[in-house]
Amino acid sequence: MFAGQDFQALRHQCLETAHLFHDEKFPVDISGVEWKRPPEICTNPKFIESGACTSDICQGELGDCWLLSSISSLTLQPQLFSRVVPEDQSFDKKDGYCGIFHFMLWRFSDWVDVVIDDKLPTKNNRLIYTKSNSRAEMWSALLEKAYAKVCGGYLTLQGGTIPEALEDFTGGIAETVSLSRHTSEDIWDMIVQSAHRGFLMACYIEVTENGDIGQVNEDGLVLGHAYSILGAKEVSGDVTLIRLRNPWGFTEYNGPWSDKSPEWQLVSKEEQKEINLEKDDGEFWMLCEDFCSFFSWMVICHTDVESAHCNVTHLRGRWQRGVIAGGGRRLRTFFKNPQFRLHVGGTPDQEEEPRCERWRVLLELMQTDSGAQKLHIACHLYQVAQNQVSQATLDRSFFTRNRPVCDTGEPQNSRGVTMQAQLTAGEYVIVPSTYDANQEGNFYIRVHCERHSSAI
Repeated sequence: MFAGQDFQALRHQCLETAHLFHDEKFPVDISGVEWKRPPEICTNPKFIESGACTSDICQGELGDCWLLSSISSLTLQPQLFSRVVPEDQSFDKKDGYCGIFHFMLWRFSDWVDVVIDDKLPTKNNRLIYTKSNSRAEMWSALLEKAYAKVCGGYLTLQGGTIPEALEDFTGGIAETVSLSRHTSEDIWDMIVQSAHRGFLMACYIEVTENGDIGQVNEDGLVLGHAYSILGAKEVSGDVTLIRLRNPWGFTEYNGPWSDKSPEWQLVSKEEQKEINLEKDDGEFWMLCEDFCSFFSWMVICHTDVESAHCNVTHLRGRWQRGVIAGGGRRLRTFFKNPQFRLHVGGTPDQEEEPRCERWRVLLELMQTDSGAQKLHIACHLYQVAQNQVSQATLDRSFFTRNRPVCDTGEPQNSRGVTMQAQLTAGEYVIVPSTYDANQEGNFYIRVHCERHSSAI
């Protein structure tokens, strides 16, 4: 449970005393609004109306498109959605409505139950932040409030990232892909395979000037903005299209294969009807080549990290000043950083894996100190020779003579950094680091290993 609040106990107490729940632990950081409960906003509020879908999420005055694009993607996976959003909640007094709701969010290896009251910020009797396209539906506004509580208040939601949100809704590992470094064919394959495996995806357009953020370009795309990736479809034999959604719930792409473009005349009427092109709901299609040209980054959240066919390793540690805080690879003290051994391909005492076997390894380093200033962090993976496996700690000479087989790139001041590699069976060492030496902080590492057969 989050903040020590037990949903069932608090709900029982409210029912016993016939009082609506008031959450004293919610950080109120906004002013000039009226806090109203849904029954005060409309006559017959619904928690979820006719099932959850992407149109239930429409951005309000808060700059949290990164969060809302992730929630939109979440609605595409009912099993994941029902874990985050317990659906047996209601505004009906017959069902025990007493102003208390709860949501499940993933926080550094644990799922926590987040309790909130249903008082929402309004102006002129209308929600000012996230809302559904149906005025009576409230689950998305309440989920946004629960996420705001975990992060420290509504205003903190103006500075988050897509990977953080996708991970907190799934418990998965979010990988960021630079579209400029891959061909459109590679990106198409990634999206198709990810959609097939039920992974959540989002993307955004990077801008160099702060003044451009939020501006709509001539193609109808919002600069500095996050979008949901909802799927992929091949039409007319060889036309590869990506389905996207603007979390505003309006303002759509107007180029080739957009809702009203002439290219759709090449597609049957039945397929056009199935795709629902005429509705202005923020959803649209775009050629994969154009997607790679217009957008900067794509985030893929691997939601199968705890599945039976994968090996997952969980590690926790701390950079401690003067002991194990050696700083980045450019420093001579790098070897003083924490070291964790990783055996890929079964346990060390098992027979060696066939040389044709490769393992796909996805690793994430996260800093876990909430509220503290984020450090610039990175993570490095080295292969350890057979004659060095017995060494408990590798010294400076090892890191001087060897280069990492993979790393997370330049240190970043983000909550988490990831790396992905195809590795042969053997012994490796994981070295998490900060940019400068003697910086302190707690961290959490997840390593997801999955066998892939291929010729070396």
